[in-house]
Amino acid sequence: MTKFFRLFTFLLLISVICFYPLTSVFADVDNDTTENDIVISISPKENLFDITNMKPGDWAPRTITVQNSGSKDFVYQMQLQNSGEKKLFNELLLEVKEGDKELYQGKLAGFKSFPGRKLSSGTEENLDITIRFPEHLGNDFQGLNSAFTFSFTAEGKDNTTVQVMTTGQVASVGPTSTGFSQPSTSTNIFFLILFGTILVASGIVLMIIRHYRRMKIAQ
Repeated sequence: MTKFFRLFTFLLLISVICFYPLTSVFADVDNDTTENDIVISISPKENLFDITNMKPGDWAPRTITVQNSGSKDFVYQMQLQNSGEKKLFNELLLEVKEGDKELYQGKLAGFKSFPGRKLSSGTEENLDITIRFPEHLGNDFQGLNSAFTFSFTAEGKDNTTVQVMTTGQVASVGPTSTGFSQPSTSTNIFFLILFGTILVASGIVLMIIRHYRRMKIAQ
């Protein structure tokens, strides 16, 4: 009887050792499935904006793709946080569109979020994001930098949330001897041609008027 219990105990121990790894594998699979229920991904993942030498009147359009790579539908939102100097950040303008639908238009610093957008499992959508440098900004905005972070948060029906982020930075053009912007050579040539054309046209008009007056006097 004692030998039987010893044999039974030995067989039980062997069974536990053999089946434990298999049980762990199934447990890991279940955990992975649970973790992958809500999966949000974006493209590009880093540096959505990396702009240098921006000046008044310039704008920079970008497109970011938001994907639902998980097994469940979710609702996502986009937030924006300043991570650098405030002076330029507070003046830059932001536009966010999905196709022809405008989601936001206003100051970069004024953006908090847009209404949650539903994205079904296995689908994606493109957001068109444009940053504009206001035309009225003066020379005191030369040589400034702004850095910020876009956060995309997905939330499932069970309140599970997942977040991904991308960054952006904008630098204004540095100081020049003539102020914020310095006309290029081509611009100067254009104005010279325009001025010359106006002078020639004015001369022709004066000649016609003088000729017309002489004809009247002759009559």
